[in-house]
Amino acid sequence: MPTEVEPAVLHRLLDLQDEDTAIKRLEEQKAALPEAARLREVNDLLQELTSDLEIATKQDEEIAREHSRLEGEIELLDQKIAREEQRMFAGTVSNPKELSSLQAEVESLKRKKNGLEDQLLEVMEARESSSATVARITGERDQASAEAQELTRTVGELVAEIDAQLAQHSSQRDQVAAEIPPDLLSLYEKIRAQKHGVGAAALEQGTCQGCHTKLPQKEIERMRAEGGLQRCDNCRRILVIA
Repeated sequence: MPTEVEPAVLHRLLDLQDEDTAIKRLEEQKAALPEAARLREVNDLLQELTSDLEIATKQDEEIAREHSRLEGEIELLDQKIAREEQRMFAGTVSNPKELSSLQAEVESLKRKKNGLEDQLLEVMEARESSSATVARITGERDQASAEAQELTRTVGELVAEIDAQLAQHSSQRDQVAAEIPPDLLSLYEKIRAQKHGVGAAALEQGTCQGCHTKLPQKEIERMRAEGGLQRCDNCRRILVIA
């Protein structure tokens, strides 16, 4: 472990720590952007709404086909009823038994038509409901899509800004790190990995700024007298005496 370290080098170590702290803060900020979290929520909602719309549209189309089928059958029955009634009233059927049979057929056709009309009414009500559902989901999906597009733009801008700051601090960090002796830099990196990103801290007014522990005055005097590399007895971070 290096012990003979110039005060200027130790202060540059603090500069390095400042850059690492800034980089960590920016990375955490980037990872915790509320706009990005909201974008993930909206994208999940958009996916759900798209799936719901697909289902609702299929149901609406099925009801529409049933609507068309019933209207077609009713139209055919109307045509058949009209033909049979025309035969009845045209005087072309004179046989009472045949006329009675024709009347029964017309009544049967009308009863069938009434049943189909009842079904059609139910289908029309269902169609109104299904169409309203499609319209509602479409509106919600369009709203979510618009919000997702806006959030994507916002997140892109925020991330670009943070990345620019990260690039600047990373460049400055590389410059400072190049001025630190390799053995001291290695020790700093090792401690930083163990101590939540803080490997070096200033000793200000007798207090370690890494763990915020106030050191005994005699300990501070010893460190000042010895000079060189010193470490906090409590957190074992490298101490730089201000």
